Amino acid sequence: MEKRARIIAKAIAIAVVLIIVYVFLPTISSLVENPPGATYMILPQKIEFQFERIIDISARTYTINLTIPTDSQYQKLSVEDVSSYPKSVHNGYNRTWWSYSLSGASQIRIKYTGTTYTKVWHIKSSDGVDKIPENLKEQYDHREYLENCGTLLYVIDPEPFKDITNNITKGDSSVVGKLRDIYDFIVENFHYKSERTGAPNTAVETWNAREGDCDELSFVFVSMARSIGIPAWVEYGFLYDGSTWGQHAWVGTVIPHDGKLDYVNIDVTAEVGRKDLGRGFLIRDPFRITEWVEDGNSEHLSSYYNFLIYTSPPDLTYHESINVLQMNEEGQEKVFVGNGIPSWLMLLIFLVIILVVIVIIIRW
Repeated sequence: MEKRARIIAKAIAIAVVLIIVYVFLPTISSLVENPPGATYMILPQKIEFQFERIIDISARTYTINLTIPTDSQYQKLSVEDVSSYPKSVHNGYNRTWWSYSLSGASQIRIKYTGTTYTKVWHIKSSDGVDKIPENLKEQYDHREYLENCGTLLYVIDPEPFKDITNNITKGDSSVVGKLRDIYDFIVENFHYKSERTGAPNTAVETWNAREGDCDELSFVFVSMARSIGIPAWVEYGFLYDGSTWGQHAWVGTVIPHDGKLDYVNIDVTAEVGRKDLGRGFLIRDPFRITEWVEDGNSEHLSSYYNFLIYTSPPDLTYHESINVLQMNEEGQEKVFVGNGIPSWLMLLIFLVIILVVIVIIIRW
């Protein structure tokens, strides 16, 4: 009788342990996903903003085509033209733009009002490149040029990077692993250079210089990713730097995992030239607005860059400024970056603890 009671007591004790594990499963899962020792940063869950973009321009005659951001799952906004100049509205190849044909001195004023949201992709493992749809590879996995004064600048050029990227990513078979390898290499080996006049350097020129601004560094990342069959592209828009909004560019790409395809963002300028923590890897902070996602077509890319068409270049003056009217942050999201205890080791620790407790109960 006593033996039976002990067996029942042990069974009850084991059941209680398993129930406790079940109750705390979300906490355990969180610790496995974001193990102790990992660095984290706090981002607002969303921001509400309003700013005015002021463009002062003067030339004999000119046409200016301004790309206007539209709503997406990461941004909701309205854009108001508060100047009085006539314009035409155009839509095409995933882009909306306002076209002004003017002469002399003009001041165009545009007010942006809206809300942007934080998005973090928690993708620890993924499928290989073979799981990426072929239509996306056909759309993006090739070189692209900018037409500048009759010259074709191949700013995105995968072929020269193929052997380099294969060597850098040879230790990873998954898409997310290869993307992280490319990210780490650029962050650790390049410097951010914010000031530039004229057309951007090509990916090869930026590689050789080991420095570049946001779109030049993005060209390098995109070229490397495309060279090993991963579709990637440049996204263009605005970034809030803590005091004002300015033009910015970052990377978009895809990761196949768990039977689905995630469209993700990567921004190498978040920490380029400093210690790698992953602050720009699979993180879209709320301090950015997307204007246009390039579509793999060189003519469309050239059109975006060549937004100003004018005569008599010596007479041209152009200046942009931003007047921030409102910036309100709401909520907080803890985003883990960097390296802590490996997730597999955290899982093993929990399994060993549970097993030890059960053995102690059985031997009791």
